[in-house]
Amino acid sequence: AAWPHFIAHAGWREPVYPALEGAAPIPELVGQTYTHESFGVPRWESTPEENFALLKSAMRFFGAGQIASIELDANVKSMFYPVDASRMFFNGPPMAYGFEDCDNGYVTDTHFIIPNKARWVVTYTTPMPKEMYRTAPSGVCYAANMSRYRLNQETMACVQKFLLGLGYQGLQSAPWPNGICPSPAVATLPGLGEMDRINQCVIPEEGAVVGIYKFITDLPLPVSKPIDFGAFRFCHSCRKCADTCPAKAISFEEEPTWEPAGPWSTGGKKAYYKNEPECKLYQHSTGATCQICTGVCVFNVNTKAMIHEIVKSTLSTTGIFNSFLWKADVAFGYGHHDAAEWWDLDLPRYGFDTTMGVRDGGYGK
Repeated sequence: AAWPHFIAHAGWREPVYPALEGAAPIPELVGQTYTHESFGVPRWESTPEENFALLKSAMRFFGAGQIASIELDANVKSMFYPVDASRMFFNGPPMAYGFEDCDNGYVTDTHFIIPNKARWVVTYTTPMPKEMYRTAPSGVCYAANMSRYRLNQETMACVQKFLLGLGYQGLQSAPWPNGICPSPAVATLPGLGEMDRINQCVIPEEGAVVGIYKFITDLPLPVSKPIDFGAFRFCHSCRKCADTCPAKAISFEEEPTWEPAGPWSTGGKKAYYKNEPECKLYQHSTGATCQICTGVCVFNVNTKAMIHEIVKSTLSTTGIFNSFLWKADVAFGYGHHDAAEWWDLDLPRYGFDTTMGVRDGGYGK
């Protein structure tokens, strides 16, 4: 069969500009764009479950971490940004999202147009270096934070080429920083992770130091379900991020609330809302953003710390080890570090463990 050629074709291409309308037609970079017609085979057709297994394997090869899918229903559409202003970071105009009965997504001067037949959202993670985050606030931590954008462009460019070869499309507004809708929302709904005290999303396999991305596709996929691995409940009594926040922008309340903290907050969820203006003011004052709250999260343990894995496995059923997990960070070397020390560390490629959450090939043994 010719289908295995599509992953080879997609996997070695140089990163391209992955705009929402599909893989960018830049012949000097990507050469000829192959499709199933090019190989003389029909479009890939299978069950949603087999489609997801195929896509997950390909995306892991292309650099993605954890992967989940959800239906693009009215509830998810309601979370789309009315106007995506993140293009202004690159001196571009704000863009809105629209839906049409068309075959392929496309871009106008004012809109990203999504075909109505593209009915699934794939959410996935791009891991980031935990050791670099533990130096926050610093230029080293800032570099770690920005690394997700570089890695995602490569991942998504390959995913788009792969889907195009199968006869489908992957629509993403990268490299713009936000894109489509709030990432923590579409990571929580399909069960990639749970909400946390900093009003983001913590991933069981990867912790809080993670980039979350999503794209829309017309490849039929199953609907993943939310999970409860105890993280949000743990946040009720932890407050470590709030204790270490220099701006005191993170809630100390024991219980989350339905009431937004201010006009900057999006309601409709029971959460720990932050004082975002105070957070942003402090970030800008450092010259290197902040990210202290993300770096100190107790779920940022490395995969070889087996005692932490045992404790984490109990969080969904009991809070008996909560205080241990909070205090063990410094003892196991997971506290704050001087940024100058990072340059002397011997760390994995890209700065993170690519075997997180992996079971096969001897890597999960």
